Amino acid sequence: MIYSPRSLDKTGCYYSWLPDTRMAATGRTVYVLSVIPRLAKLVQEKLPDVNVIEVQHKGTVEEKYNKKIYDEEILALQDAEVLLVDNNILAEISDKLPKVKWAQGTWAGVEVFLRNPEKLPPFPVSRMASDTFSQLMAEYTVGWILIHERGWLDCQQYQLKSEWQHTGKIAYYRSLKEMTVGVLGMGNIGKEVARSLKTFHSEVHAFTRTVPSPERMSNDVDKYWHTGELHEFLGQCDYIVNIMPSTPDTRGMLGGNTLKHAKKDAVFINIGRGDVISEGDLITALDAGYLSAAILDVFEVEPLPKESGLWKHPKVMLTPHSAGVSRAQDVTEAFLMNYKNFINGQPVSHVIDWKAGY
Repeated sequence: MIYSPRSLDKTGCYYSWLPDTRMAATGRTVYVLSVIPRLAKLVQEKLPDVNVIEVQHKGTVEEKYNKKIYDEEILALQDAEVLLVDNNILAEISDKLPKVKWAQGTWAGVEVFLRNPEKLPPFPVSRMASDTFSQLMAEYTVGWILIHERGWLDCQQYQLKSEWQHTGKIAYYRSLKEMTVGVLGMGNIGKEVARSLKTFHSEVHAFTRTVPSPERMSNDVDKYWHTGELHEFLGQCDYIVNIMPSTPDTRGMLGGNTLKHAKKDAVFINIGRGDVISEGDLITALDAGYLSAAILDVFEVEPLPKESGLWKHPKVMLTPHSAGVSRAQDVTEAFLMNYKNFINGQPVSHVIDWKAGY
């Protein structure tokens, strides 16, 4: 049967099949379970000699994630050995997939697994990582620094009122090369953020929990800080960019009065995980003047509740967890690199270390 996204089997799940002549070429099969549009189609185009089976829930996205009903997906995946899957779905069903040998997640974050440690997947799972994803995060960071420093949001408000204003940040702003930007977390994304900032001649500081080996150090970082030096690190930075994953060591790391050690008028950008500081502690830091502003893409609770004080706080600019999205083409590229290693008996990359939490 030729692939048809409208075809349903008796379980109510969608299937994607290749013609028999192509399936016979390798006998290999990849299962795809994701809400990312076109993902299975792109994987099939890149792997023409592999049988790609797409499984989708017949209900709405809201029904799937709110009710967490996955009986049909589980039934359809009983023979799956290689699985490309959204992290939140895999976290719910991994203990019911008897034949999976390796799964590639479509997200970078892994905290959904750690919420249920008794249900951690019994097989290796790779988290999503790609150069393009890292670049998207870096673009967000640099873009918002420019927006904030030059008062472009104020320009928009004046435009709506037909007012010509040439005051404040609109007329008097800093160059990127005049600022020190601190990056919390120096994985792939952190290194790309540092590289992008260094392109504009910013001074870049990095905070890591452990001292990286020489080969893992970034040439784009002017100074590294480590555990025990957080307060000193904060005191050096005009912008503080959090890219830390959510782990027992990072949750609440900036909470309490930690941000009182921040440099005067520092701005906090969070593109990592929202639980690095509680909403209450963040609002306290803003109201107390520890921070002059916060640019937030991630939150303790998502979607951000309507009653949250962050929505209308005058010092907050927020976006709906969109700094870096899992695009079909990027997920496909990351999967293909790992898949080639897997079928050749080589180690796959970015396998989640459940003890480390990333």
